[in-house]
Amino acid sequence: MRILVADDHPLFRDALELSVRQAWPDADVVCVGGLDDLPAGRYGLVVLDWRIPGTAGADPVTRLRSAGVEGPIAVVSGAEEPETALEALRCGAEAFLPKTTPRRVLSQALRLVADGGSFVPKSVALDLLAAAGDFDEQGDDQQDGQGDEDGDAPLSSPLTEREGQVLGMLATGATNKEIGRQLGLQEVTVKLHTRRILRKLGARNRTDAVRRAQEAGLLASAQAGSTASA
Repeated sequence: MRILVADDHPLFRDALELSVRQAWPDADVVCVGGLDDLPAGRYGLVVLDWRIPGTAGADPVTRLRSAGVEGPIAVVSGAEEPETALEALRCGAEAFLPKTTPRRVLSQALRLVADGGSFVPKSVALDLLAAAGDFDEQGDDQQDGQGDEDGDAPLSSPLTEREGQVLGMLATGATNKEIGRQLGLQEVTVKLHTRRILRKLGARNRTDAVRRAQEAGLLASAQAGSTASA
């Protein structure tokens, strides 16, 4: 069996390789730290870090396929947000596993994927259901939300780096499609990020979110982040 392990962090890549070799002692394991010059071919399993360098503006799954890499993909990511999991699964991954997953569970999940199954931890699945439910109930992100009428509600929790990038582009009037193209995200992922931004800022819509972010002194850093990601 041939297995590809792709992760740019040497220590974690070594740990993944160890887990793979323990599960498949006779496997031919290929380890890479980026997606440039990938060894093409059919693999029994691909273990992929979602934030790995070398995507060339595409998502990692599309980059793998364009390089001629075939086989079931298990994404192992340090980003545990439901948006990241949703993006990975929509792009074609068979599994999404946070890097905090215990080794025993990780090995079992990888075996399942190699055997033709799929896997998402319960905590991630519940987050995905919650995010999907919020999206369905709220409707399109151009419409009014559930923002605070007085406009002085505190930020419920800090914006993530990705949410800051999306916020910075919202301030320019960019559409979901334009934001997705700029940040390399699926359009539905942009919508989910926007919903979380509105909720955290207590905003009713995009315009209200930008106003509240500006009043809270968040907009300058957000716009800098979105520019740096270009």
